[in-house]
Amino acid sequence: MRARKSPRKPCPRAARYLAAAAFALGCEPSRTHDITIVDGADTTRFATKSAFAEYVELPGLRNELRITLASYSVSCEHWSPPKDGEFALSLTIVTPAEQRPVPGSYAWTGLPARDQLLHEAYALPKALLGAHSRLFEPGGALRLGAVSLDLHTSVIGALAFEYPGDGNRPATRIDGGFEAKICRSSISSH
Repeated sequence: MRARKSPRKPCPRAARYLAAAAFALGCEPSRTHDITIVDGADTTRFATKSAFAEYVELPGLRNELRITLASYSVSCEHWSPPKDGEFALSLTIVTPAEQRPVPGSYAWTGLPARDQLLHEAYALPKALLGAHSRLFEPGGALRLGAVSLDLHTSVIGALAFEYPGDGNRPATRIDGGFEAKICRSSISSH
C-alpha cells in the first residue's frame, strides 16, 4: 500500500533549522566578554560588542592571527577607529613562517630584532582608547584555548598581560576572555 501524501504545511520547526544552520556557518554574533585594561591609575572596563579575527600567512616571513575586540560595532568589512568613550583591543599572534597558531600560551616579550628571522611566536597587545592608542610594555601572555583558522570558525582564549611597572613607566594589565570568529583567512599549504 502506498503512503498518502498530505499537502505541505508551513513547518514551525523550519525557522529553528535555519537558525541552527546559520549558527553552524558562523553567522551568529559571538558571546559578549568583559575586558579590563589597567594603565597606571586609569582602569577601563568594557564588554565586547564586536569580536573578529583574521589569519594571514606571509610566506617565508611569518604568520599573523589578528584578533580585534571592540566595545562598538565594527567588522572585517567595516573598520572605524573608536570615538571618545569607545574602546578596542588589537591582539596579534605572530608565529614563524613554518608554524601556525595552535592552542597554547603566547608571551609578550617585546618586539624581535627586525634584521633577524623570527624563531619564537609572540603576542602583541595594543589598546585603542578613544582617539589614543597604547602599545603595552612586555609582560604576560595571551592563551589560546581553541583555534581553527578556517573561515567562519572560532578562536577562543584568555588575556593575561601584565607589566609590574618601574620608576619610569606605570604598571599595566589587560585581562579577560574572548571568542572571535575568523572572518578572513589566507591559509596556504606548508
